[in-house]
Amino acid sequence: MPAWPEFDRGGVPGLRILITSDLHFEATGPEAIRRFVAGIDREAPDLVVVGGDLGYPLHLYEQCLALFLVLDCPVAVLPGNQDIWTSPGTSSIALLEEQLPAIVRELDFHWLENDPLVLPGGIAICGSLGWYDYSARVADDGDLQRIVARKDGFCLDAEYIDWEYTDPQFSDICRERLLRQMRALEDNPRVSCVACVTHVPVFADQYEPNPEDERWCRSLPYLANLTLGEALRTFPKLRYLISGHMHSGLQGVVERDGLDPIATAVVGSGYGRPRWLVLEL
Repeated sequence: MPAWPEFDRGGVPGLRILITSDLHFEATGPEAIRRFVAGIDREAPDLVVVGGDLGYPLHLYEQCLALFLVLDCPVAVLPGNQDIWTSPGTSSIALLEEQLPAIVRELDFHWLENDPLVLPGGIAICGSLGWYDYSARVADDGDLQRIVARKDGFCLDAEYIDWEYTDPQFSDICRERLLRQMRALEDNPRVSCVACVTHVPVFADQYEPNPEDERWCRSLPYLANLTLGEALRTFPKLRYLISGHMHSGLQGVVERDGLDPIATAVVGSGYGRPRWLVLEL
């Protein structure tokens, strides 16, 4: 990983973080991603965070991530749900816990799922795949058994994820891992501000309600983890929360009683439409 630069822009200290997600190499193609990364390079970021869903199957994930080697800055990487879709010779757990981290580290990038970054200036970056726990379901959506039973009609994870966990069980694992990191950052006197990146959105402010679209409403249980958001909003140092997964860009603010608000955003990338957003801290 390249050494951290001295964060000084024209005499004004600052940190420029570029965040992207949902590049879907198999649909977007190498030339488009190569041009996209060249555009990132022209933005001169101090750090790039890649928030999941890079490519499926595994060799395309690696090809996509390798295109970021041209950047002259550190790169931190999170998994997305499609990055852990199983294929011959892999399992979802092996991908998440072994194969994806190995690829990231072999490229000299940072696997953000397990290890936050504490940067100069008191800024910390942490992240999580997040997963979904059906907490975003609409009020009249029925019981959990019905949501589980119809998942394969709305979400390909039902076909390509091969572990024995239920979605709420795995979302608990992701949540506890991230909350341990957040507690450590809250206790760290070197840290004054935390930016968190999740693949799956965690606040209702991160997607537009569409109550007239029945299919959209039925897909919501598999799109967000509002339980995680409720836990994260209690951490005073958390100031930014950026997610992917939705394929539509959105920005907002989560107000908190007695605490500074959390600025939220969703990266607008989708199939064949790579996008980034920039945090200036």
